[in-house]
Amino acid sequence: MDQTNDLDREVDDAMRLFERAHVGSAAPIPPIRPARILLVLDGSDQDLTSIRSADYLRGRHNTETLILDAREANVGQGAGLAGEAVGQIGNSRSIERIQGDAFDAILHSLKQHQVNLVILPCPFGRSFETVGQDSAGTVIDVMLSRCPVPLLITRRTDQTLAECVKRVCVLVSSECDVESRAAGWAFGMAAPQAEVSLNLVVEKEHFENVRSLIEAIHPGERFDSSKLSEILTKTHQNLHAAMNATAHEMKMNYHLLPQAGETAPPNPLSDPGQQLLVLPLEVDDRFTQGFVQDRIRRSPHPILIVPGHVPG
Repeated sequence: MDQTNDLDREVDDAMRLFERAHVGSAAPIPPIRPARILLVLDGSDQDLTSIRSADYLRGRHNTETLILDAREANVGQGAGLAGEAVGQIGNSRSIERIQGDAFDAILHSLKQHQVNLVILPCPFGRSFETVGQDSAGTVIDVMLSRCPVPLLITRRTDQTLAECVKRVCVLVSSECDVESRAAGWAFGMAAPQAEVSLNLVVEKEHFENVRSLIEAIHPGERFDSSKLSEILTKTHQNLHAAMNATAHEMKMNYHLLPQAGETAPPNPLSDPGQQLLVLPLEVDDRFTQGFVQDRIRRSPHPILIVPGHVPG
């Protein structure tokens, strides 16, 4: 028996059951929009994509952009690539890089300058086409653990933010304290009349762990993926209702999409479609952190990471 197909069918059944249920009333989620951006350059192919993303946000949200050339070779060399990028983005200026690793330079800049969004290429300092899904890189790993503000991670060069924000997917794999804030960012970044979805992802590994626990506590009781999907939809019913209300108020299209991990975005790496993925992240939740890291590695699309608790 094909377990993957069974998982897909059970998730689909749970989705239809939930969609027939009464959504209920909820207050719309206030959209959160970028205001002051830290644009990080690394000399890779992704720089042009990052610059275009910052320029788009400038035109759409009237943002201010601080530009950092984070290459180690740029220490003590002035503005470097940042100076060149200033002429391509309105209301922008370059900032100086300190000595140390790239992630130290980025985090130092965040302490010195108040911004509410970082644009960061992935993999840092490497070509996406060369590395592919094999690694997101050390810089990304450290920033996921320490960055106190949302990270807009750029990936494949043909994925332009101006097009990607027409379809925005909020991916959630488990209950997370910061998911409402992530939804606020999703609506704040979404283009007018965009398609926005809440994707409740049932990962096979998560399902197997929960099933083992349930069956150990209740021997002989069968726990299938439809039960886990049903639990996910129930625990996210308030978020679903709030996102539905927000989409209605902002005249956007909204969908609830419980999905098996194998079919949830991004899938596959070569996907030519353009979309923005939004992922909430609780740094001290190992499962959520692993889920986010896996989605980054597998994604050709830009990913907006909205962090929760960040260790001091």
